[in-house]
Amino acid sequence: MTSKSLTDALAELRSKIGEPYRSLNDALIRRLVEAESAKAALKVGDACPPFAMPSADGAIVTSAELLARGPLVISFYRGAWCPFCSAELEALHEAEPAIRAAGATLVAVTAEVGGIPLAVKRQRGFKFDILCDVDNGVALDFGLVFRISPDMVQVFARDGTDFPLFYGNDSWFLPVPATYVVARDSTIAHAYVNPDFRYRLDPADIVGALRSLG
Repeated sequence: MTSKSLTDALAELRSKIGEPYRSLNDALIRRLVEAESAKAALKVGDACPPFAMPSADGAIVTSAELLARGPLVISFYRGAWCPFCSAELEALHEAEPAIRAAGATLVAVTAEVGGIPLAVKRQRGFKFDILCDVDNGVALDFGLVFRISPDMVQVFARDGTDFPLFYGNDSWFLPVPATYVVARDSTIAHAYVNPDFRYRLDPADIVGALRSLG
């Protein structure tokens, strides 16, 4: 168990981000907010698009089979290289038993390829599935995808954050991190989409949303 909540962990991470990333992140988030990037994302009441994705373990996982078990929690994250995503994944790992006790299945979704999701799952002992959204196809269906700025591309490339290697393409696209609670009938019951990736939905709110489904 970690000694701090996800909210506290993210606040600590935000305080530690130095330049040039602090200014680049501020500029990127400002651009996404001004462009109303979250406006196109799926919302409460929308239908969850059907999907089929390979899991980190190599199986094909479909939305139909997941929803046949009960409600579904889907967490889109940027990648293992992102410290905010790493903190969120750890918090979801700790919350997974409570999510399961509420009758739901948790899956995390990343566009990373090349064995990265499997390495993350094994190294950190995650029990939930990590699904590989190749080329962000499912994230596109959810209205979450954006292209990062040329300035940020240059800094990432200089510092060795190799997006073409991580994602298997040179598009430099990322998803807006988002968490969805989907009812068994495929209706989105709760949605958290925040262009400011430095904030995430607290797992306690996920469990609360699941309990409200009855």
